[in-house]
Amino acid sequence: MSASPSRAAGSGAVVLIDGRSGAGKTSLAGALAARTGAALVHVEDYYPGWNGLAAGAEAIVSEVLEPWLRGESVALRRWNWHEDRFEPAGALAAGGNLIIEGCGAISRRSRPLADLAIWLEGEESLRRTRARARDGDDAWWSPWREQEDAFYAAEGSPTLADLILGPATGVDELMALLSERGFAF
Repeated sequence: MSASPSRAAGSGAVVLIDGRSGAGKTSLAGALAARTGAALVHVEDYYPGWNGLAAGAEAIVSEVLEPWLRGESVALRRWNWHEDRFEPAGALAAGGNLIIEGCGAISRRSRPLADLAIWLEGEESLRRTRARARDGDDAWWSPWREQEDAFYAAEGSPTLADLILGPATGVDELMALLSERGFAF
């Protein structure tokens, strides 16, 4: 776990949760947010379509993380996958704790701004089954995997993580691990 980055008064912990598609990031992040009351932002809301992993990862830093750490409220946006455009998605108030989850959450730009980075591992067959159940098919699996390969090779995301967990890790287990390491929300 890194030292806390400098930030505006009132800002709490920043946790990044990353891993390949279907690893369980969204489920774990949702459970962690529910348990701790942290705000939750999904990197996938910032992908400009299926070819936008790197752009979404950059946008999450410049449009969400950096302004939030300065103590600013953030106007959130979400990619409308059916209309191929961004649309407003509410606001993120300054202060409190923040969880950012999704493919591309951990990057060389985001990591120094966070208190904790979690990488989720999982066998490709399990991840692909989960992604197919979530997305309805896997037509985008191979092109998305190629983007993941390129992004994670360039960024070294798994090596930047404080914790590497399996796809079955639940929030109780995560909270126990965090407590053992002295991390608290």
